[in-house]
Amino acid sequence: MLYVYIIIISIIIGLLRNGKLSSLSQISLKRIELILLACLIQGGLIFLGSKKIKFVLDYSSYMIIFSYIVLLLAVWYNKTLKGMKIIALGIILNFIVIVANAGHMPVMLSGLYKAGLDNFALALKEGTYVTHTLITEKTLFRFLADVIPLSPPFPDPSVVSAGDFLMFYGVFSLIQNAMLEKYQNPEDRSQNPEEKEQKSEA
Repeated sequence: MLYVYIIIISIIIGLLRNGKLSSLSQISLKRIELILLACLIQGGLIFLGSKKIKFVLDYSSYMIIFSYIVLLLAVWYNKTLKGMKIIALGIILNFIVIVANAGHMPVMLSGLYKAGLDNFALALKEGTYVTHTLITEKTLFRFLADVIPLSPPFPDPSVVSAGDFLMFYGVFSLIQNAMLEKYQNPEDRSQNPEEKEQKSEA
């Protein structure tokens, strides 16, 4: 849900900067199915984990790592889009801390309480929220973990990581560039102004 707010805010800012909403349709995302697959895996883990499905509880860490590999593969296919490199860096930072901590994103307990996410904190204590885990003394790279609380009146209270912020900015940058810059055919982009003029005269 948080990314929905980021997209909406990005579009509003783009419009305020005289950008064109119609230009968003010219963004050509490749291998969208990989992005959908990664989201489906993570969403499925959260849902099935809450149902205490044994297979999910036992193998969730491997599936989370796999979902991030799929995400990185999707980013690779779209690496030429402006903002995608920033998104990739955010995913990599999250991937590092997740792999280092047995396939789960560590979360600061005090941050959860500060954001008003008491139920989330309880689920983590019970071990039914399989994509995340509470930060302990054994947590590695805790500075890359979910340690930044977004408290009310923020519309979607959360605890996020530095990698998340990079991904937010990458999505914002992607939308701003699309709305404010006239996307052209790759052939037109590769030509210099003189070549374009000669081509139009011909």
